[in-house]
Amino acid sequence: MRNLRSDWRSTEVGYFTLIGLLAVIVIIGILFTLYGGGFTGGSSQPGGATTTLGGAKDRAQDVLCQTNVQQLRYAISIYQGNMGGYPPSLGSLESPASLSFTCPVGEEPYQYDPSSGTVRCPHPGHGSF
Repeated sequence: MRNLRSDWRSTEVGYFTLIGLLAVIVIIGILFTLYGGGFTGGSSQPGGATTTLGGAKDRAQDVLCQTNVQQLRYAISIYQGNMGGYPPSLGSLESPASLSFTCPVGEEPYQYDPSSGTVRCPHPGHGSF
């Protein structure tokens, strides 16, 4: 017959170790904080909760909008160099399918002025893009 140790330091199959239990508790706490339980200064979610992931998603969409506007400006400058003038509309640009003509945050279409070749995002807070 085997002699099984019954204290918390046991490594026998069927026993939980104190370190393992603490690790699981820490992981659950981290997941709870990231996915909706903590207040860490992110963006407001429905119901008043504020999460880190919500804020990160908002910042990522802002960066995507800024990148889209920069790519559109680049495409306009290439068009101007090749054709000698500004495109009549954003739709006349040859752009990759991944480039969107609308803001990912508010879904507003980007505003384009064909007389000056400028493009900007009308979404509040994106005027500096």
